Amino acid sequence: MHPVPLAPSTDHLSSWVEVDGAAFESNVREAQELLRDRAKLCAVIKSDAYGHGADLLMPSLTRAGVPYIGVGSNREAHIARDHGYAGKLLRVRAAAPQEIAAATAYGVEELVADPQSAWEISRIASAAGQRIRIHLDINSSGISRHSLDVSTALGRAGAVGILGHQHLELAGIMTHFPLDDVQDIEAGLARFLHQAMSILHSANVPRERVLLHAANSFATLNVSATWLDMVRTGALLYGDSDPQHSNYRRCLAFKARIGSVNSYPAGTKVGYGHLHTLQSEARLATVTAGYGDGYRRALARGGSVLVRGQRVPVVDAVSMNSMVVDISKVPDVRPGDEVVLFGRQGSQEITVDQLESATGSILADLYTVWAGGSRVLVA
Repeated sequence: MHPVPLAPSTDHLSSWVEVDGAAFESNVREAQELLRDRAKLCAVIKSDAYGHGADLLMPSLTRAGVPYIGVGSNREAHIARDHGYAGKLLRVRAAAPQEIAAATAYGVEELVADPQSAWEISRIASAAGQRIRIHLDINSSGISRHSLDVSTALGRAGAVGILGHQHLELAGIMTHFPLDDVQDIEAGLARFLHQAMSILHSANVPRERVLLHAANSFATLNVSATWLDMVRTGALLYGDSDPQHSNYRRCLAFKARIGSVNSYPAGTKVGYGHLHTLQSEARLATVTAGYGDGYRRALARGGSVLVRGQRVPVVDAVSMNSMVVDISKVPDVRPGDEVVLFGRQGSQEITVDQLESATGSILADLYTVWAGGSRVLVA
């Protein structure tokens, strides 16, 4: 089998992430169709669109008319506005005052979870001559991460105090579910609704003026009661969510090339630490990616990659910028051949389960740093 031809735009790259733009746009349409007019969609592009490249995907979100974009950094807010996005931007984490001050030019709505931060944001808004829209994050779900505990009278008073700042405008009340468990989500949702309505009543804020939002990707797909006024989806837009919902397509593949091919006799030790010894004569190839490109050393333990449509084992500890694979069973491998580190090549696939079981981590922990930021958008 011949390797898939490399796109000209990857010729200068040693490793790269290919992003399937058509799959991403399909996922956005699926989410919009699921929600219809029942809830708003907040498309989350934090961590550079989950490692897929916010600059590559923002044009699709702008064309799709998504009402909210969830950002993690000011850079992502800048990218959204630079692509002509005129909708609302929500920062989906607590930010330092310095970040918030720098974001006033982009109209970012800020997450607030403690009275001291509210004072800081109000001061920033006053100095900028504007009001900053805020989303009060409460700890109804029990995640205890930048979220205000309002289970006590003191906590509820703190929440009402936050809403009383002259230069802050309440845009929403939110929580975030820590478990992909339907029963836990339903219990957290009940607490959230009770606590949010209590805060609105105490602060004399009309319910219709405020967005209530709680659903992440898992809850969006599996517990429709969590949709409320808006859902915040990231993973499902990139095809990295509940595998039972196969209509959402994965958007990402991680690739590199063969750098060199050599033959070695039986008994040869390979790589740093001499962790692998050849049991017979073998043809070994170097791959132009290593842990400096985000391919974790843990993946070398029983790991494999795809070359010319066949699975070949990794046989060294993985170096900073390269790794060694055994291509003895694959004929005609040459320098420059495409190597798939994650994704499909021919009928073979390096799967999510393979990488997650090797590292003991979730896939997002890997793909957000893959290829050192080298990404290519493909149709």
